[in-house]
Amino acid sequence: MLKWLFSALAALLFCAPSASAYSVLTHQANIDSTFDVCLVPLIKSRFGAATREEWIEAKSYAYGGAIIQDMGFYPFGSKLFTNLTHYVRSGDFVRNLLDEAHDRNEYAFALGALAHYVADIKGHPAGTNVAMASVYPDLKAKFGSAITYHEAPVQHTQLEFAFDVVQLASGRYRSADYQSFIGFQVSKPVLERAFLKTYGLELGQVLANVDLAVGSYRFAVRQLIPIAARAAWHAERDEIRKLSPGPGAATICTGKVSGNIAASMALTTRSLGLEPGCYRWWCGCCPKLAPCSLSPSNCLLLRRKSCLRKASAS
Repeated sequence: MLKWLFSALAALLFCAPSASAYSVLTHQANIDSTFDVCLVPLIKSRFGAATREEWIEAKSYAYGGAIIQDMGFYPFGSKLFTNLTHYVRSGDFVRNLLDEAHDRNEYAFALGALAHYVADIKGHPAGTNVAMASVYPDLKAKFGSAITYHEAPVQHTQLEFAFDVVQLASGRYRSADYQSFIGFQVSKPVLERAFLKTYGLELGQVLANVDLAVGSYRFAVRQLIPIAARAAWHAERDEIRKLSPGPGAATICTGKVSGNIAASMALTTRSLGLEPGCYRWWCGCCPKLAPCSLSPSNCLLLRRKSCLRKASAS
């Protein structure tokens, strides 16, 4: 069963728009590309038909599952969690999520995790690892024509984020308004059952506070990273427009709040009970947010035209 699921998702992910690198927005875009044509039939085969509202809810769980293996990167997470789910019995973990799913939403969450698993296996060797050598010639001289995350974790994360920004600006990803409408949910019960079954550990033995870790993960992925992507687009919009001209860029990347992007970020963070300084703190604590800072060194990635033009055209 898992082999068939893997094959089905792999085929569809190859057709996903610009799956050149797999950062947060790309994992979500893979769900957008596969949900109706692949995930819905799989969920129907196990749990039957559903209303439109129920499918929207299920998709919000698929979004949550699509990045769950990366939860350890975020504040209050655990690198042990992420290392285990990526490198130790990672396929068994996904299988157990699927087997332990007791309802439609849990199964959608598990299928999202499967999408992440397939995307990482197919996307990193064929996309990110190869692109790294084009963007960083000094690293190519040291590591060769394919550079893995372990060999250059900071640059890897920066490159993935740069791909996300370019694809967002070119209109290939869903808008933030659409994703906010769908939502972003985590099925903690099935996550706990599958983790225990796979590793013989309670989730609480790896995460000091499971609820806090899950809440931090949801907040970062749903709020901070899209904000940071829009901010990066704003800072480098002239360069990105040269790479990916498109009428939808400004609309998609700036959202409903027009004018100064800093005001938009401050409005969002305050509405969530945070001061603007908290955003900088999260970026400092979270490896997946660190490349979102608008320092010139990080934004140089968006000026590497030869590499990003290939990604934009794919």
